[in-house]
Amino acid sequence: MVGDCCLIIIILLLPPLGVFLMKGCGTDFWINVILTIFGYLPGHLHAFYVLIRDREQRRQGIPQPAYGAIPPS
Repeated sequence: MVGDCCLIIIILLLPPLGVFLMKGCGTDFWINVILTIFGYLPGHLHAFYVLIRDREQRRQGIPQPAYGAIPPS
């Protein structure tokens, strides 16, 4: 898992990459790609929303799906 500070820097530079590192190549990633194509600001807002939502789920102990850049073996 990428640290939150590094993830914020990645989101500022390229929002879809930050979402990909958090959630893998799923629905959130493709939504972020489309929003970034529509405008850079909507992509940023969605990426930070995904970051905050992910942090809250980890804090509450909600299990995360096993998605990621590398499939589990």
